[in-house]
Amino acid sequence: MAIAAFVIALLIKGKFLIVFLLSKLKFLFIFLKLSKFATTAVSMLATVWIYAVFYGAKFALGFVALLFVHEMGHYLTAKRVGLAVSGPVFIPFLGALIGMKETPKDAVMEAQVGYGGPLFGSLAAVLCLFLYWLTGYELALVLAYVGFLLNIFNLVPVHPLDGGRIVAAVSPYLWLVGLPILIYLMIRSFNPILLIIVFLGLFQVYNLWKKRHELSVYYEVPLKERVQFAILYFGLVGSLGMGLSYTLELLA
Repeated sequence: MAIAAFVIALLIKGKFLIVFLLSKLKFLFIFLKLSKFATTAVSMLATVWIYAVFYGAKFALGFVALLFVHEMGHYLTAKRVGLAVSGPVFIPFLGALIGMKETPKDAVMEAQVGYGGPLFGSLAAVLCLFLYWLTGYELALVLAYVGFLLNIFNLVPVHPLDGGRIVAAVSPYLWLVGLPILIYLMIRSFNPILLIIVFLGLFQVYNLWKKRHELSVYYEVPLKERVQFAILYFGLVGSLGMGLSYTLELLA
């Protein structure tokens, strides 16, 4: 019932949003021509507006800011390693993503880009926690908790989540560890998005097994770099886990 009520409310508000955007379509086309980040700005503002309807303007701004910092981590890292990408695009209740105009040349490059998002996102969550310590502002604590939760979920080692992309440089067979975790989460709290990720993860594992000889070069990573990514990955997961536990304790 709760899910049904949520969907109905979203459709009602979404209908109004579509009518509003269509009425401003001419303005949007002009804006898109003026800036290569116009799509980011428009989708970001629309997402803030929709979240504000359900959760209030302050939380909406903070939450979308967390998503933006996370995606800019991917964007800046991709630029640093020489990948052509477009700015973040926000999709309400699904998250955000950057547009990859070309695929990474190997698992190391993919892992670097994958790591940039959770790293930046984790730092943003820590910044919210510092803000709470300095001011006692409860919303900052809530956003810190949400930031830790968002990024640790993204680090579940299942492709196409960030964790799946990172552990591909350690061993893509770690996806077999992540899939049961994701299936357990889906059983505990069913969500269509989780179901989609599980199916995509299963397909990726199947594709890896089917094309294991062709993909062997892509996933061929020197031992030193495998160890480095393992330390970076498990270190970040551990740090996020501690942050999540700490903020949850404060909220309780």
